[in-house]
This record gives sequence, C-alpha cells and structure tokens, in this order.
Amino acid sequence: MPKIKKIFNEYGLDFDNNKYGLGYSTEIEYDDGTEIRTHERVNIKNVHARYVRIWIGKSVFIIDSDRPHFYVRKKDRWNFKIVYGKTGR
Repeated sequence: MPKIKKIFNEYGLDFDNNKYGLGYSTEIEYDDGTEIRTHERVNIKNVHARYVRIWIGKSVFIIDSDRPHFYVRKKDRWNFKIVYGKTGR
C-alpha cells in the first residue's frame, strides 16, 4: 500500500464535494500519485500550511501561508467555491 504524501482538509462552500454546498471534505494524496476524497475527518499531525481558495469560473485565487502567499491558477472546467483549508501529513 502506498504511503500518504499529503492530506488536505477543506471547509466551506463547495458544490463539487458537498451535496448542499456547505461542508467539509478531506483529500488524501499518496506518494504514487493517486488520491482519494472523503467526508470523514482525518487528523493532520504536522500542519504545513493554511490557505483560502476562491474558484470563480476557470480561475482559482489562492492565499496561502506557505510560499508564494498569493497566486492564481487556471482550470479547464468552470466552478464556484470558497474554501478554507489546511495541508500536512
């Protein structure tokens, strides 16, 4: 079984992963590149960074406590979400 590389816990407005919009989700990324997403809470022992992601249309605006502190990513699909998250192992 592959080892866990990163865990992402997210709270907020997210229609992709929460049926009613508001909620909580966890993404677990493994060292072999696979990922799973769940609604179960997974504890992060070593928090690496905290972030806010605002996804409007095909642009994602990210404010991150790690570097760089602010950046924009382009996506192939349209979406709208506002989430607060933390990442670690």
